[in-house]
Amino acid sequence: MSYFNQSGASTPTRALSTAQPSQSEEKQPEETSRTNSDESTERESRTASQTPTPSTSSGGAPASRGKLTIKVGEARGLRRCRDPYVVVVFQRSELISPGPRRAVEDDDDAAISAVQTGGIPIQRQGSDSGRPMAIPMRSRQSSNTSLTDFNTFRRRNSSQPRRSFTNPTWDAEAVFDVVDSDMLVDISVYGQGPSGEEFLGHVDFQANKNEPIRGWFPLQGHADTMAENAPSGEVYVEAFYQRAEQKHFGPEDFQILRLIGKGTFGQVYQVRKKDTGRIYAMKVLSKKVIVQKKEVAHTVGERNILVRTAMSDSPFIVGLKFSFQTPSDLYLVTDYMSGGELFWHLQKDGKFEEKRAKFYIAELILAIQHLHENDIVYRDLKPENILLDANGHIALCDFGLSKANLTKNDTTNTFCGTTEYLAPEVLLDEAGYTKMVDFWSLGVLVFEMCCGWSPFYAEDTQQMYKNIAFGKVRFPRDTLSLEGRNFVKGLLNRNPKHRLGATDDAEELKRHAFFADIDWVALSKKLITPPFKPQLKSDTDVSYFDPEFTNALNANGSLNERAAALARGYATSTPLSPSVQANFQGFTFVDESALEENMHDRSYHRYEDDEMADVPERRRTDDWDDVHEADQRAENRMSGVVKSNTTEDQMFGGTNFDP
Repeated sequence: MSYFNQSGASTPTRALSTAQPSQSEEKQPEETSRTNSDESTERESRTASQTPTPSTSSGGAPASRGKLTIKVGEARGLRRCRDPYVVVVFQRSELISPGPRRAVEDDDDAAISAVQTGGIPIQRQGSDSGRPMAIPMRSRQSSNTSLTDFNTFRRRNSSQPRRSFTNPTWDAEAVFDVVDSDMLVDISVYGQGPSGEEFLGHVDFQANKNEPIRGWFPLQGHADTMAENAPSGEVYVEAFYQRAEQKHFGPEDFQILRLIGKGTFGQVYQVRKKDTGRIYAMKVLSKKVIVQKKEVAHTVGERNILVRTAMSDSPFIVGLKFSFQTPSDLYLVTDYMSGGELFWHLQKDGKFEEKRAKFYIAELILAIQHLHENDIVYRDLKPENILLDANGHIALCDFGLSKANLTKNDTTNTFCGTTEYLAPEVLLDEAGYTKMVDFWSLGVLVFEMCCGWSPFYAEDTQQMYKNIAFGKVRFPRDTLSLEGRNFVKGLLNRNPKHRLGATDDAEELKRHAFFADIDWVALSKKLITPPFKPQLKSDTDVSYFDPEFTNALNANGSLNERAAALARGYATSTPLSPSVQANFQGFTFVDESALEENMHDRSYHRYEDDEMADVPERRRTDDWDDVHEADQRAENRMSGVVKSNTTEDQMFGGTNFDP
């Protein structure tokens, strides 16, 4: 598998910004002893530097590693609001500033933050059973936390008088790891208005590696910002790049903060990188468990796909920052998406309004398009694998079941995925299936978002298989527009050759009438305002993650034994033999030279996806064992179920439901 010679054109990436500092002022680095008034006077008297015009990338090897320091000092002329703050995004890493430095302290808020943090508890069935197991939204409502309590906890400065600001001072600063060639910086400003939190505007610019950028940047709106809500004012920003020595990272370079998830093979932690202070998600996988469950190929395959997507920079796919290993564990360090899983939000709200669902689906289409154009089939689309960032945009994660090197007409046979979202050809077609399975799953997801439950769910797995293969889809009244229903019907066509997307892949979906009001170019640049923005207090906020995980601390407040061992850089399990360790050769991803060396290592190619029981010409007897449970074999997928001539016209409709 090659990471550099990718096939197909990539999805549109964000265009280079035309934003530049305003013509009135620029600030040089000031002495620490200067007063704020001195700084303000200086800013008023200087001429702004021009944002350098970036050169066009030729698509070569990634740029050298380094660190980018970004400072957002203050703003002036903002639309009057309470408690304005900024969200800085660089290469999908985030800085969330506190409120203005001169804001009234809220003792009540500080007291609340000292107690348990985390979101509404959620219950998952089968999370540790190996095979993903989905359940309908109505039975996922397992919260023991009052939504009223949650909203009270989330409300900023609820008991103290809040001051309105037009010229706030933040002095927010962050150091970002530079891991690819995209140097776009996006800074969004938010504040509390009469109707709740409001978007006050944003700026974006290309950071320059050769000289610092300092100046006032005028705030701009999004492509869908109404004229009456047009941003006013400007923010003062500094950005400077520092080349860093390439090095190999390990567990000792990260501070474990909280557990945010766990599964069959390990845990996911919120961590802080010690040298930059950036917050990441670190997935720790036990080598012993991976080997025991025969999941080496899928695990290394997930890492390889993360590397491929990281190198090609899709804005809607979670980015891999680093991967490394110890004698006992594998580590994947990715972007931390502070908005949590879409599953969490869907559980809390029950269902989404069509406008909100359409926004998420549109961004998902761009993510899937990027994967398909790079010959990757995803195979596990579901709300649990969709994350939200601090601004409310989605990012697709978890590539453990994905397969690379699958071109448009290629087929594969591995029986894997989450039951509710399996396409009928995965269950019935012995000739294999294509990338069209992702669009079937997307149709199920649209229905679930808008209706609140899965269209094919049944308590009995075999019955659910039958529903997927032959059952009718019934739309509740007044839940989806006619265009939305037609879109779902097109995706849930049981004949993959006639399914929406079969002719022109994602472009066919984008042309559907359901998305007539979507500006795809603006959406691909994240210039459409998300219909929902997470309410976050800081980079480390875990309010949108299950407190079952985030509060998993011992009585003395320390991390559990395994997490503590990982934080010290080692685990407590018995060392594995050299022959077992050899299975994980080539896993580490730190810098370009190491990556290139691994790609040309012969032992690396033993983990090509043709080792994953996915070759149509060769049928294995332990297909399911390679994915999850040994008793669910490919040749036994639907015991007692036979094919029929059910037509698509018979698939939709039902009593008490609109056709």
